[in-house]
Amino acid sequence: MTRAGGRQRGSGRSDPEEGGDLFVRALARGLSILTLFYVEHPEWGLNAITDRTGMSKTTAYRMLRTLEARDFLVYDTKTERYHLGGAMFPAAYLAMSYVGFVRAAHPFLERLGRTTGEMVELTVGSAEGAVVVDEVPTMNPFRLNRPTGRILDSLGNSSFRLHVAYRPQAEQRRILETLQDQSAPNAPAPLEEVMRRLAAEKDAGLAYDLEEQDQGVCAVSAPVLEHDGSLKAVVTIVAPAERFGARVRRAKVEALRSTAAEMTKHLTGRAAGG
Repeated sequence: MTRAGGRQRGSGRSDPEEGGDLFVRALARGLSILTLFYVEHPEWGLNAITDRTGMSKTTAYRMLRTLEARDFLVYDTKTERYHLGGAMFPAAYLAMSYVGFVRAAHPFLERLGRTTGEMVELTVGSAEGAVVVDEVPTMNPFRLNRPTGRILDSLGNSSFRLHVAYRPQAEQRRILETLQDQSAPNAPAPLEEVMRRLAAEKDAGLAYDLEEQDQGVCAVSAPVLEHDGSLKAVVTIVAPAERFGARVRRAKVEALRSTAAEMTKHLTGRAAGG
């Protein structure tokens, strides 16, 4: 069974750690370039890639030319930027196996949105955190510029933290140590403190964002689990702070818990609490 982060569980194989015998650094560098391309940033130039990855220009250029030669990337001579090539399509098609789950999950999200009157998001795992795969907007006056397909990589984001919380501790450390987005003003900085928070949120089955990522915006997230207890997805309610006070928050949280439990039971085959 493949968990949200894409690695196998229950196969008797240990996760390869960076620097270990099973870790291929050159491959990791090439993959780190590919993971830069997403909905909000479909094109990258050489200088931007070196700034983001920390590679030297020489190394990055060699990686880019190799990826270009294998049609994983295409270079646009007019813009002097790269975008994804045709070799990515088969992998993208395979990843679309998640589409069935997203389609089946959508009615649950819609019902949660109607019950709470708030915006609802569904996220699945990505290499460094999570990606938003579905969203139900609120009918109340509230709008955020958070498009489907965006990558979550902020410690202030409750959905992102739950995704990281379900990773092995070594992977948690790697993600947290290399995390570049530390813009959330209230996010705890010391690594051990963050890891304790992740463990507590995983145990509670809830993670909150009380204006940590965006001022005036609050959120609460709950996990949808696979039958083996690994993470399938995360459901999140997003609301303006004025509609997220302690009194009204309780009802929204209970609705979220109930929805996540139903999704776990009906969409992944795991009985709630089982």
